Amino acid sequence: MKKLRTIILFTLSIISILIIGLLICIGICNNDKNHYFVNDTLKDGNGQSAKVILLAGQSNASGCSLDQYLKKNVSEEKYQEYEEGYDNVYINYYSTNMNVSREFVKCRNKQGDTNEMFGPELGLAEELNKKYPDQLFFIIKFAWNGSNLYNQWKSPSSFGSTGKLYKEFIQYTKTSLEYLVMKNYDISIEGICFMQGESDSYVESVAKKYENNLTNFIYDLRCEFVEYSSADGIAFIDACIADNPSLWIHCKIINDAKANVANSSEQNVLIDTNLYGLTCVYEPVKTPDTAHYDSLSQIKLGQLFAEHISLFFDK
Repeated sequence: MKKLRTIILFTLSIISILIIGLLICIGICNNDKNHYFVNDTLKDGNGQSAKVILLAGQSNASGCSLDQYLKKNVSEEKYQEYEEGYDNVYINYYSTNMNVSREFVKCRNKQGDTNEMFGPELGLAEELNKKYPDQLFFIIKFAWNGSNLYNQWKSPSSFGSTGKLYKEFIQYTKTSLEYLVMKNYDISIEGICFMQGESDSYVESVAKKYENNLTNFIYDLRCEFVEYSSADGIAFIDACIADNPSLWIHCKIINDAKANVANSSEQNVLIDTNLYGLTCVYEPVKTPDTAHYDSLSQIKLGQLFAEHISLFFDK
């Protein structure tokens, strides 16, 4: 009897361990599956038309420009506008896992790499609101500090394993798009704004692969999101990295590659940030962060994204 009881207790213990293990496994799987989720905060769209813009890249896309300097450099009225955000421009953002919205909210300041920073989404929203006050926009931002195209953002068409950030970007974006469809918005992706390349500039052999990697990246993204594409396709709005070879050693190779890719298709555009005079040398005042755009230059970058992507709206 004692032996039978021992066997039963042992069996129950094993079953309990297996059940706990199964539950943990299910939890992990579900967590992985729902790693990116969108809290249900938007009202029903009732078929309203909305333009979607994807924003991706590394730290100057994530946004490392300091809000405290923005407040100093603009009027009190303009800063209040940035704080309140824009009623017709919403954003779901994921900035280096440090500042994440997990819902569509009005695009405003402090949606950058931390909640004391901002990225190009702010100038983008400002310009879109100014030019198209009656049009609804959704920005989906996924950006990661210090990330490279040759490995982390590498798309399936490039040789080697698909990059982790590429796969995460696809998952995050599709989760956001599916939510918008579920909320009955008539959405179309107008374009992808990309601010990246600094991390590929350190090694010459890597920089020389940038053109091919970028070409494949654009092709694969258009294939991934073809069902959400606008009638005239998905524009790709790229931006040059800063012409600073003391920091971005092979910046010329990267920017030349970007120019070649832009010239390969009428749907590709390159913003020459150096020609427009965007700066990285003034903020913070005593110890400038030369890797990231000063506050007004970050605003300008976003405005330039809006100006160039809007050229495709009526095609």
